[in-house]
Amino acid sequence: MVWSQIERRKIMEQWPDMHNAEISKRLGKRWKLLPDYEKIPFIKEAERLRLKHMA
Repeated sequence: MVWSQIERRKIMEQWPDMHNAEISKRLGKRWKLLPDYEKIPFIKEAERLRLKHMA
């Protein structure tokens, strides 16, 4: 997922010792709290990449 890759890097910079499982939990919570209008660009980019990969 495009958004999670970007956000994961940010979290890892701030907390380099945090376990991946904890990072994933935090990312999931943050994604659920994002309003749809903020999610749309990332969803569209993920779809574009998926179609490119399948071609």
